[in-house]
Amino acid sequence: MPSPTSALLPVANTLAVGVRSFVLQQYYTFEYDLGLWAFGAVQVIKDRRSGTLKTCKAVEKTRLMDVHGTGDRLRRLTEIQHPMLLPVTDILEDSSHFFIISPHAAGGDMGDWLDRLASDEEVIEEETCAMYVAQVLASLVHCHSCGVFHDELRARSVLLTSREANARVLLGDVGLLAALGRGCKDGRAGDLRGVGMLSLAMLLGLAPGKVEEDLNSHLLNGELWSARSREAFDFVQTLLAEDVECTAPLALSHPWLRNVLLRPGLADDLAREDALRRLACYQAALLLVPVEMAHRDLERLLKDFQRMDQDGDALLASRLAMQLLLARRGATKRGSEVAVGVCDVRGCGTVDFSAMAAAALMADLLPDGFMKQRVDDMWSALQQLFFEAYGSDDGMVDRSVVLEKVSNSVGGLLEKYGDVEFEEILGSFDDDIYQESFQSRLMDSAGHGTPMALFEWGFLAEEPDSWFASLYRSCGQPMRRREAVRC
Repeated sequence: MPSPTSALLPVANTLAVGVRSFVLQQYYTFEYDLGLWAFGAVQVIKDRRSGTLKTCKAVEKTRLMDVHGTGDRLRRLTEIQHPMLLPVTDILEDSSHFFIISPHAAGGDMGDWLDRLASDEEVIEEETCAMYVAQVLASLVHCHSCGVFHDELRARSVLLTSREANARVLLGDVGLLAALGRGCKDGRAGDLRGVGMLSLAMLLGLAPGKVEEDLNSHLLNGELWSARSREAFDFVQTLLAEDVECTAPLALSHPWLRNVLLRPGLADDLAREDALRRLACYQAALLLVPVEMAHRDLERLLKDFQRMDQDGDALLASRLAMQLLLARRGATKRGSEVAVGVCDVRGCGTVDFSAMAAAALMADLLPDGFMKQRVDDMWSALQQLFFEAYGSDDGMVDRSVVLEKVSNSVGGLLEKYGDVEFEEILGSFDDDIYQESFQSRLMDSAGHGTPMALFEWGFLAEEPDSWFASLYRSCGQPMRRREAVRC
């Protein structure tokens, strides 16, 4: 029987050539070898049916302590799906190996890319760094909510869909070490530290292998950080602190990532428009909750939310939020998916209690058999209900009437536990709220008065000076900070 550490020993050189197995050859043809990993060989293969390229990782059964259990755990990894996760699509085995099949990432891995950039003394644009890091965190939000951890998150685990700067990030090997019997019981802290190390390497143009050589000097060298924002510095410091209590959802809420919109396939201007429309739906729903939801129902929703928030960060992964909605009487799976999707304004896969309350109201609005997922359809339903609920026959509602009606016990719960400020939301309007300008006014406010308020558009707003700039004045450039929209 192998020792518990045998999987970490170098693999024999005889495995430098990928494993040729009859089981593999039934479904795939060999393309080329990629190299070795801790448990065996890695090769690129082609699906005989579709012609698509796949990556195959071989695992020598002699290196495992529990072969039968490992097979079951590996097959369960195929159930974990997320747009920013490199999925395990198939598990095959013969008498001597398991074969872990995943899509082949055409852009290679982040480790190779960072090595090349470091050798050329080039760095990645900060906005691109933030986009990549946010995608890694979004995949971790989903995996952590499933009780699955990476346990060895590093640059070579991050794959790119292409070699372009706007490539989508796919996090690979999530849950693999645990399936092979080498994972941690709770790998949250290790995964977040891995994200911090990856961020540091990208922001400072360091080869991944050199990041830990002198970590303190990288963090304290003002010259290295002169071209980066104070938010980026604070983000890295937060994740690399020894007593860090951060979670993946909280990290996504950090000011450095607060304006990153994760809508793959949408151009920047379209992603911004989409976020503002979702924000308008979310704010309109919040204005309706105090008059449409009973106090006992919102109180029950709050208790259920807090019960499901096991890490205590006041945020839930979208999949858990959908489960919570489905547990309510009369909720449908499709309605819950659409409602949570609309309230996940940035596409990060997390919701707070205010978004949970808004989603609960939206889910109740959707009829049975509702199949559309357009934000505009949700807005139409919310706008109609708003002017009906506040007693308008002519498409106009007095702002003071709305403010008076939201100032009840239900509104008080939202303000106390959802960080909602109704007076600031309504500050987007003059004395009257008109139907024709209702949506545009809410979009202009960009979520002001809610925890989802977005900052001024553009990745980072210029700020001539700040406390951070004075601390690092020797860097030679002013630091930048982000400011919330003020209406």
